[in-house]
Amino acid sequence: MKRNTIFSMLLGLMMLIVAAGCKKSYYTDTGTINPKYNGTMLQYLQNNKYHMFDSLSRMIKLAGLETVFTTDSLTFFAPADTSIKNSMLVLNSVLRAQGRDTVYSLSQFTPDFLKDQLGQYMFKGLHRLKDYPQIDPNNFRVYGGQYYASYYGKVMLIGVFFYDAAGVKYAGYRQLTITPNPPAATYAPKLYYVASSDVNPSNGIVHVLDFTSANYFGIDVNLFINGALSGGIAAKGQ
Repeated sequence: MKRNTIFSMLLGLMMLIVAAGCKKSYYTDTGTINPKYNGTMLQYLQNNKYHMFDSLSRMIKLAGLETVFTTDSLTFFAPADTSIKNSMLVLNSVLRAQGRDTVYSLSQFTPDFLKDQLGQYMFKGLHRLKDYPQIDPNNFRVYGGQYYASYYGKVMLIGVFFYDAAGVKYAGYRQLTITPNPPAATYAPKLYYVASSDVNPSNGIVHVLDFTSANYFGIDVNLFINGALSGGIAAKGQ
């Protein structure tokens, strides 16, 4: 058999392999990922393999909110453990500067303080990305999002940021945001972005916050520190 004939056969075989590979499902649009989670919201946080919620889950338990996260109809903007660590580091730097003992365990915080901090991420009822209005900090008078009372009454600003696409204004990807301290009409708010939205466990909706945006637990780290220093730290942890 001639060399060029052998080469042609090998080339043809390679083309058949490539063609077969191109028919595999990972080259096909498989549609929207199923947001359903077969379990409660607390189970989702405890068992999540892609985001770390170990400290957050423990905080929920210490605050006495396990029943709420298991049975209540709830929308939760879930902060990653990284944000809790960052807030703890800042708090301890302040405590050291004041000559006070640092906090080394979440159990040193009072349940009321933890409830207050967690409460601003919690909202009664089920609210998906599509249920929130548009927000644009550069055009806040027109697209100002909407104010919502959180679980324990703190007012939070929530809205969906519309990105541009192919030069078309607001035609691109949409990302859910949340921010504390409702701004004045002339003030452009700092937005804290959601990384994964509309996760749907059995008793609610979870929006996972992007830890690079909402990088402090309590969202506003100054309010977290002030609350901790004014009665939020109760005892030495275990």
